[in-house]
Amino acid sequence: MASSPNPIDIANVKQLAASGSPSLAETIEAYLDQPEPTPDAPREGALTFPAFLGLLSSAQGMRTPEQRRERTTDAWKRFLAQLDPAPPPRLELADLLVRIYDEGTDAGRSALCDVARNAPLVFGAWGGLKRIYKLAEARLDAELFGALAFRFDTEVARGGRREVSRGTLIYMRRRAWRFLRELGRSVPELYPQFAVEVLRHYTPDTRFGDLWVANHVWAHRAGKYDGRSFHGGVPPSDMVKHRAFDEAWRRSPDPLMLLLSTCEADPPARFAIQGLRKDFPEALRSVTPAWLARLAFRPLASAHDFLIETLLGSPELHQSKLRSLGLHDAALALLDSPSAKARAFAIEYARAHAADLDPERLAGLLASAHKDTRAFAASALQGRSPRALGHELLGRLLTRGETEAWAAKALSESFDRAELPERFLIDMIYGEPAQKRWAAAHFKARYRPGELGTGFWVRVLDDPRHEEDDRATETALEALGKYPIAAIGTPWLLDALTRKSIGHTVATWLKKADALPDLTAEGVERLKGLVFSAETRAVALEVLGNPKIVTPRQLTLPWLLALARRADPTLNGFARRYLLAHMKPQDFDPGQDPSGRGDREAGTAKLFALALGEKEPEPMRAFAQTYLRCHHPVLGPEQSEAKELELKPALKRAAFTAERIWPALLDPREDVRRFAALITRAELRAWGCQTRVYELAHSDAKEVRNIAFDALRKAGDPSADPAMTLTVEELDPAQVFALTESLKKSARELGLSLILKHYARLGGPERLGWLMQSADREVRLFAVRMLWEKHRPRVLPPGWRPRAPRGEAGPTTEPPEDAGRFEDVEALRRFLRYVLSGIPAGRSPDPGDGAGPRRRLSASEAKRRVIEIVRDLAVEDAAFAALVAPVIAEFTGSIAKGEWQACLAALLHLRRAHPGLEIEGLAAPSVGQERA
Repeated sequence: MASSPNPIDIANVKQLAASGSPSLAETIEAYLDQPEPTPDAPREGALTFPAFLGLLSSAQGMRTPEQRRERTTDAWKRFLAQLDPAPPPRLELADLLVRIYDEGTDAGRSALCDVARNAPLVFGAWGGLKRIYKLAEARLDAELFGALAFRFDTEVARGGRREVSRGTLIYMRRRAWRFLRELGRSVPELYPQFAVEVLRHYTPDTRFGDLWVANHVWAHRAGKYDGRSFHGGVPPSDMVKHRAFDEAWRRSPDPLMLLLSTCEADPPARFAIQGLRKDFPEALRSVTPAWLARLAFRPLASAHDFLIETLLGSPELHQSKLRSLGLHDAALALLDSPSAKARAFAIEYARAHAADLDPERLAGLLASAHKDTRAFAASALQGRSPRALGHELLGRLLTRGETEAWAAKALSESFDRAELPERFLIDMIYGEPAQKRWAAAHFKARYRPGELGTGFWVRVLDDPRHEEDDRATETALEALGKYPIAAIGTPWLLDALTRKSIGHTVATWLKKADALPDLTAEGVERLKGLVFSAETRAVALEVLGNPKIVTPRQLTLPWLLALARRADPTLNGFARRYLLAHMKPQDFDPGQDPSGRGDREAGTAKLFALALGEKEPEPMRAFAQTYLRCHHPVLGPEQSEAKELELKPALKRAAFTAERIWPALLDPREDVRRFAALITRAELRAWGCQTRVYELAHSDAKEVRNIAFDALRKAGDPSADPAMTLTVEELDPAQVFALTESLKKSARELGLSLILKHYARLGGPERLGWLMQSADREVRLFAVRMLWEKHRPRVLPPGWRPRAPRGEAGPTTEPPEDAGRFEDVEALRRFLRYVLSGIPAGRSPDPGDGAGPRRRLSASEAKRRVIEIVRDLAVEDAAFAALVAPVIAEFTGSIAKGEWQACLAALLHLRRAHPGLEIEGLAAPSVGQERA
């Protein structure tokens, strides 16, 4: 099945045909003009209707008639033989048209004639019309034959949609003339009747030089034609000299009289007139006034010329007798005749015998294409009294060049201002250019500025015509714009905002307004609704945002908060700016009393709930955070929004409590953490929470870690901000050393830098021993270095430092303060023995399962790591190597396999790094070993 959205289907056409509907022909034409239904996906190999039309088109391109006929026949057989897809429903029209013809009702025959003249020649309709034509020939049906022969004769030269080939149409019109010719030879008395039925259908826009049938009728015997067309002057000036079957036309004047009274084009009318004058002059002298009157209403110059000649040639048809003969209206109908002779006769008659001609008819003649007719009508109207004509008619006369100046003067001099109603003035404003000019001059001359009032111009703009008349709309808007906006009326202004043609101008007025006294609560709600339209949003927000027009209480906090929750940046941006500029903290109190007074503390709590709430959308959180920032006593003046809106902080520092802010530092939402971090920096010491910064250093959020880093790193710096920086005395050694065990590398580095910088307060050999158990190699190396650097024996020279590792530059700064030295080398060795022998199970660098505590390493593994760090430092420093080598050598005797192996490996490294180093239990290397 094919799907079709078309409003007319074949069932509708059949139903109208069965009921004898007078609109049948019109419906058939509309049905054929519809697009083809879209077929469903055809089966493979099926011949669709468009493909079928393509086959027919290609068949017409074959060289010989036999080939064209064979290809066309094959295409039709193939298309009609298949069941899927089925042929288009319009092919059923062929049988339907033939059935209507066979029924022979007057309504059906009338519809068929209309279809024959106007319907597109496409398959379906064409099959029926062709069969009807053959039946009309067989049944000698002159009416249908004439309509179809006319269509065949004109269709060849006509454009438009058709599926019938040009060759087929040429054949059909040649067949039509062949039938007429055979009829003239065999039944000459019927020939004129059939020929007239063809000729009367030709229209004024017909290209008569391209015709075949008509030119044979009136120029056949001239012989100026070939197998395809006529050549020479056709139609000829003498249309009866070479007409076909001359004797048949002389039998009776009736066919020619019928042709003259029913034809639509001038050449057939001339053919009839010349035939009547030549063959039936007596019949012309005996025509009835009624027949002559019908000619006057035919829009044919030749018929009108013939009528005037008849009137002038008979004393019985003198102008003075025409009214009594019933020809008065016929003579006046010639005032707009295409014939100059007929117009001159009609004008003369009207001046003498029609002084009472209706003014409306005269006004209609001013639209004539003929100058003499327009001049007569203008002269006749100007001879009438302006008040008798009335202002309405005079207003229309302004649009005609012949009467414009006279009508303008008549309106100004013959009517008072009060006699010209408002409706008339509005019509002139929306009229033609001449009417607009008169209206402008009238307002300037008769009214003082502003006297018309806003109501008049509002009604002008309420006229539906303003949508199509830009000039009139501009005039009304210009006039209305000169009044104060408060005088126009807010309800109308709000309605006008939604009109495409005037909304922009009205929006400009509203943006400049300082007050709208008649703006009601309903108007405010209307404005609120307009913010959701893209066309009116800008002006609606501007008006709503003007506190001189709409107060904050009229906007209502719930509406503003709802707007702030929207994702649209324009809407939530407006709500944020308005709330910042016009709302106090107490305005956010959900429990306000009826007078609008709220509690500041409750409002502040609501703001924090909006800024930090789990279910609040990001736009709402952004607004509340901005509000709290701008109204913070310390941070507020620095905020760009506060500077732009000239805000003064409305909240006290007591409102920003640690209980509200500190949990937000751990929030998974970035905007919440950033807000909390900003407040924390300003309030850290005021809260007394400076000692809690250590826990922030382990945060996954960089902005939160930076609070701890800034507070700790700058401890003791005179230039640091005391509000958020710890003093040296506030540094907690346990917490600082705990930083070295953080999963965050930056936190471990911070801990090490603090230990290095403030070692005298934070360090000690025992704590360094604890660091040596760290899972981080860098931390263990740092502990050993610090042990050697800070607690080297007193027997070593003061100021001595171990050399820098290979490839690194030596230190350029003074060594840190002395943290207390060991008394001698043996004391330091005793400490190292104590550390190595007392190392418990170590800490792993990896967290446990389920993000639990770190898993612990075995004591042997922890010792191995410390030994490796001591080894590495000793490899770099010979003095340190000499100090620690005896201690390491002692542990080679351990029963723990991993321990003694690590110590032995360390000693071998030291021997290789320092060949001259004496190590108890290890023989000095030979020369070959040293080279190795």
